[in-house]
Amino acid sequence: MTATDKIRNLAQIAPANGAASDGIRAKTDAENNKRTERYDLRFRGQVDISVAGAGIVNRGSILGAVPELGYTDGGTDKINLDARLARFIAECLAPSPLPAARLAAAGVQAATIVTETVPLWMCAARTINLNETKYVEVNKQLQQQVFIIPRKVITTIAQGAALAGTITNLTCSVEQRYDDMVGIPPWLSINVRQIVQNVNAANPSLKIDLRGNKFARFLAIQSDTDQGEVSDVINSLVLRGDSYSLIGDGPVPFVDLQESAADEFGGALPTPYLGIDFTRYGRLSTMWNPYQDTNLRLEVNCQPSVTVFSGAVATGSKIRVAMVEFERTAGTAQRLPVRI
Repeated sequence: MTATDKIRNLAQIAPANGAASDGIRAKTDAENNKRTERYDLRFRGQVDISVAGAGIVNRGSILGAVPELGYTDGGTDKINLDARLARFIAECLAPSPLPAARLAAAGVQAATIVTETVPLWMCAARTINLNETKYVEVNKQLQQQVFIIPRKVITTIAQGAALAGTITNLTCSVEQRYDDMVGIPPWLSINVRQIVQNVNAANPSLKIDLRGNKFARFLAIQSDTDQGEVSDVINSLVLRGDSYSLIGDGPVPFVDLQESAADEFGGALPTPYLGIDFTRYGRLSTMWNPYQDTNLRLEVNCQPSVTVFSGAVATGSKIRVAMVEFERTAGTAQRLPVRI
């Protein structure tokens, strides 16, 4: 029997309009007992502006109104990310820019539709054989769900001292891509975690602890503030463990790393972000191995943002890091084709 890939629509996620649904998980049930490659999340929202603002934030993306999205297996989060950061990871893994229709300006307007597509990969995308890492839940009786957490506030997409408007009719359509070969368990299973580090003052070597007990497949970095994405928080960085450095003995300029990433990835890569690929050759054996080194960390030369929003300097600067990791699937340790 061949592994025929299939696509199925899941029930749409549609939080109620108004503030009452903000900050609360809205979810849809996924098909269990499948070998899942990814979920395609397609966001759609309506923007109405009655009093013009000064400009857009978060590149005019509706994802600014979605502070979290993810996937749960039996009530346990396997993926939990800021939606903008999830989109960036998807852009890095895409061969071409992903679809989006964004707010172009903050002038008075009615019923402007904004959209965004976010593939939520459940396997080691861009590796040689995705079937080795497609997701199969260990307990086939547990519920599988995709979720979003909305924050439908106009200032998540536009800015201005006098700005007045609404975000309504936010929906997320979800498609599951899978096959039925659950009798062939994956060698490795995904887990995606997020680390948020506040930047309260200038620091030539701010430590961001990344250590864990799983294999690191991808690392993504976002510069952010309480008012939206910015590009002036990180100057340079080092990525190292206790035994050796992966990026730089001394700090490497952030902009240089971003330009190098543009040589490797096919999507649209915004400047507040950086992606670091641990499987550049498509081989699982090149993932960062926690058993070969200890205390993986970033050491970042950074300072709070001085970007001006609505006539005031941005507040609450932070660096957000996503770690896309894999762990051995129970019962398959001896089946690994390579030493990781």
